[in-house]
Amino acid sequence: MKLSTVVAGGLLAAQQVLGDCDFIGGNYYCSKAENIRYANVGYSGTYLDVTSMDEKSCKCKQRKLEFSGSLSPLDQELTVHFRGPLRLKQFGVYYPAGSDGGSEQKPGHKHNSGHKHKPGHDHDKRAVHYVHVTSTVYVKGGAHAETPVAAAPASTSEPAKAVESAPAPLSESAPAPLLESAPAPPSKSAPAPSLESAPSSSLSSLSQSASPSSKEEGKGGLHSFLTKVFGDHGHKQSSSSTSSAAQASSTGAGSSSVSGWKRVAHYTPGSTDNCTFFNHQGGKGSGTWSQCFGNSISFASSDGRSGASNPTPLDDVTFKSNEEIMIFSGASCKDKSLGDCGFHRDKIPAYHGFGGATKMFVFEFTMPSDEHGNDYNQDMPAIWLLNAKIPRTLQYGDSSCSCWKTGCGEMDLFEVLSKGSKYMISHIHDGQGNDGYNVGGGGSQDYFERPLQRPMKAAVIFDGENSNVHIVEVDGDFEASLSASTVQNWISKEGTVAMLP
Repeated sequence: MKLSTVVAGGLLAAQQVLGDCDFIGGNYYCSKAENIRYANVGYSGTYLDVTSMDEKSCKCKQRKLEFSGSLSPLDQELTVHFRGPLRLKQFGVYYPAGSDGGSEQKPGHKHNSGHKHKPGHDHDKRAVHYVHVTSTVYVKGGAHAETPVAAAPASTSEPAKAVESAPAPLSESAPAPLLESAPAPPSKSAPAPSLESAPSSSLSSLSQSASPSSKEEGKGGLHSFLTKVFGDHGHKQSSSSTSSAAQASSTGAGSSSVSGWKRVAHYTPGSTDNCTFFNHQGGKGSGTWSQCFGNSISFASSDGRSGASNPTPLDDVTFKSNEEIMIFSGASCKDKSLGDCGFHRDKIPAYHGFGGATKMFVFEFTMPSDEHGNDYNQDMPAIWLLNAKIPRTLQYGDSSCSCWKTGCGEMDLFEVLSKGSKYMISHIHDGQGNDGYNVGGGGSQDYFERPLQRPMKAAVIFDGENSNVHIVEVDGDFEASLSASTVQNWISKEGTVAMLP
């Protein structure tokens, strides 16, 4: 489940700027967006990496891990997380096509349930060329809101309300969330997870080998494999970032270094290709449960709610409030030819995430209303990315048992911050601007409109060459291959720039 710790901070915007924004449920919402570019993403720093989880003492050990490079630490392996109410119609992952046009070979296997599904509703961001930049905001540390400095005011520096969430308990053994961040005390049942250590909307767990620039570990995971197949793209550190539309237009996913995009993972209801669905039902079918650390991750069943003994495609499911599911790649960590995932909790099905500084995630989804209930995160859906190390250790619980609190990386893509809200915001939580803590990073107070009934298609484009991440609402199909011009057209929409420190 996604727990969004929104840090208060930043500069106060001018009075007239605040007047152009709506203050709802403790958060400022400024302008509707179709395109948000995060600029100057990535830095050199450290986080605490888990090295052991002791089931006798219920303690975890950590070591300091150094990293550097464009988009770091978000260039490390990421997992993709979803919280209801949400219906996922389609998901995919793309990497730059190589000079030979790419290859059909990729890790993982294709699974098909053979079930027939009703069509349902059509619900539900590297080179950048902006037709118009509506605003540029400069983010300091953990500021969730920023100060507009150009064009129309589109964000503020007013602190945003923290949203705490934990996955819906889907079984009697599922950990119950605490409001505090203190380690959950052992009990006869599953320990109650601390929200501090449970990355809310995007606790991307990092695999130790996933960062190409890690000083302690080599290239790893899916990125290492794809480098061999598609070539090494997107690892040049950008020398500077700019907020001007003219300069922005010369950088990004449309750059000459990316000739096209090759899809390496895909999901539609009942069918998966190189992606694996997980939930927090460890001990039921796969994974494990213990009094110390509660439920681990497990393979998810076709309904997404219970555990499974093997990888299983997700059916056409509408998740209720606070129900959570996540996607890893189709490659097991046992396959060392793809790199070393690093430490993970014992007795779990450990899989690689999606690594590399240049990659693209695509989504088609709806977030319908769910007005029945008053539980955590009621009617507050979210999609976010986490360092893949986080779910492979402990997403919810003692904060010393994952790298999340120390800034290994989370990116909220589409997050509803208050019950029933029609606004979705985005935010990066890592140590950029505040190394060693997850209160760095930043975000934008511009919002995407929540797709209550009509499906939304979106692309999240990581441009390692220019240190940008784009989140864009798009049209069109997510074919097996996408041309550079198609992606360029997506990111050529007018949008907002959020400049990280």
